[in-house]
Amino acid sequence: MPLGADAMLGRREAIAAVAACWAGAWMPRAAAQEPGTCVLTPDSGEGPFYFDPALVRSDIREGSPGAMLELEIRVIRAGDCAVLRDARVDLWHADGLGLYSGYAQQPGVGARTESVEGKTFLRGTQITDADGRVRFRTIYPSWYRGRTPHVHFKVFLDNDEVVASQVFFPEDVNRKVFATHVPYRDHVERRDTFNETDSFLRGAPEGVFCTVEETGDGYRGSLTVAVRRA
Repeated sequence: MPLGADAMLGRREAIAAVAACWAGAWMPRAAAQEPGTCVLTPDSGEGPFYFDPALVRSDIREGSPGAMLELEIRVIRAGDCAVLRDARVDLWHADGLGLYSGYAQQPGVGARTESVEGKTFLRGTQITDADGRVRFRTIYPSWYRGRTPHVHFKVFLDNDEVVASQVFFPEDVNRKVFATHVPYRDHVERRDTFNETDSFLRGAPEGVFCTVEETGDGYRGSLTVAVRRA
């Protein structure tokens, strides 16, 4: 199992830019700039629950219950901000019970669930188009013990990993999703970690939050990530 990163920052550096979302982790207050500018952020790492299922697909739900989330990621080059075609983007996150597919030992939300070993839900890969964009159809991630809702992603250029980071969501949106949608609302009273208490957000007052738009059948978010080669 790859270990590392939910507790540490480091490894390679990348540059993240803002469209509708801030992407990255521990963005210092001084680094916050206007939308459309390139902001240097550290690589936050892949965390303990990454693996590559080699599934190139835009719909990664596999029937996972939860509020629908459409997430668009645009990859650009640091410096001149040119769009990057044919970049590989991996996406993965916890389900509505706070569980990642493929792993046995997980905190989750404390509810009894069937085994998720051997599963591949909420994981997938897309290749950026001529405009540098990929689009994923997924569900809103749940909190789990010790973590507020977040989505992990990696970007590869010519098979080199250039950034691994996380996207967070505004707390008011988290609360609305968990109060109105299943399965989140069945476990909302157990929630023990919020944006203000997540270890990746404490001490970063500007945060790394995604601006979320509510749609007729779910939610939509987008982010632009500017990278440089490893």
